Amino acid sequence: MAVRKVVHIITRLDHGGSARNTMLTVLGHDRTQFEPVVVTGQAGTWNAQGGLTATMENLLFLEKEGIRHHMVPSMVRHISPKADLVTLWKLIALLRQEQPHIVHTHTSKAGVLGRLAARITGAPMIVHTPHGHVFYGHFGAISSWIFLQIERALAWITDVLIALTTAEKTEQLERSIGCAGRFAVIPSGIDIDRFKQARAAGKVMPEWFDCPSHVTVIGSVGWLTTIKGHRFLVDAVAQLKQEYPHLHLVILGSGDQHEALLQQASQAGIRQAVHLVGHREDVERALAGMDCFVLPSLNEGMGRALIEAMAAGLPVIASRVGGIPSLIEDEKNGLLIPAGDSYALATALRQILSDPAWACTLGQNATRSIGMGYSVPAMVGAIESIYREAAVGHA
Repeated sequence: MAVRKVVHIITRLDHGGSARNTMLTVLGHDRTQFEPVVVTGQAGTWNAQGGLTATMENLLFLEKEGIRHHMVPSMVRHISPKADLVTLWKLIALLRQEQPHIVHTHTSKAGVLGRLAARITGAPMIVHTPHGHVFYGHFGAISSWIFLQIERALAWITDVLIALTTAEKTEQLERSIGCAGRFAVIPSGIDIDRFKQARAAGKVMPEWFDCPSHVTVIGSVGWLTTIKGHRFLVDAVAQLKQEYPHLHLVILGSGDQHEALLQQASQAGIRQAVHLVGHREDVERALAGMDCFVLPSLNEGMGRALIEAMAAGLPVIASRVGGIPSLIEDEKNGLLIPAGDSYALATALRQILSDPAWACTLGQNATRSIGMGYSVPAMVGAIESIYREAAVGHA
């Protein structure tokens, strides 16, 4: 097969889960069959996942790997009619210049503008990975309804829609987005061996946790923004602190809720037990120092951090939203709770804390449930298979 050019378009190429997924896909492409090109927006003042610094680091890494890229500064996450029109025009020009065989868009804004530009320029194949959705939790009812109508319309000009889990696919279909025949389910890939070895030596707490060595650590990983629901986790820990005085909370990630979460902890009287350690690349070291992992998101496509924690063998608790129920079988390999319910979260944490043997079993089951289907080569191979199959259909 002749080498096919694939243009990947993403709104932000930072340290977020969708950006990591895209980077791993691009870097993993078989260059004898696919030539990747990356188009990204400029992070600007947004710094929840490393912002512009992270973007430039990723672009530099792409250069070292011989992968060409373009930055479109006007492509921003928030709605801006003027900037969005400018972005559409620039994407049209870029695609006319690149003449790709495949346009693969990632995330909502890039998915809208990128697919429109691909259609206008006559790209032979359009693939879209939403990496979750914005139909609840992110915006108000009117904005969410508008986004839903846009996604319904764009689905019909998209050859393949990639969901990260079967639950995400189901949510899209239930909202009349596309049809089942256009969906593929491909989980985000992680370095399986790296995370399965994270706790090989048992619990080892990093010094940057800044916790006493004897404490019990509840952990979480994710950008500090309202959609991740960390305020409910802080509240749940506060409810349990008197019952479990050695309980501490460690959260990895950066974002605009940093000060609000610290203020909440102070008002609840647990400030000394809450540790916001910022963004870390060595997530496996953090997982090695935790006793339980919580993902309290209000909306989540799949939860890369959740898969990493499960692979590491931690007992996990997560919200019953988005793609998460596809990963967790309640009380088998983790616990599922209603989103935004700190009392239910505290109850689930109490179950874990009061029965260490059962918590250990949950963690072992979690590890076994994260098989090689969640590896990076499996993800890239599945995506490239979709490219080939769609190419045959267009032949």
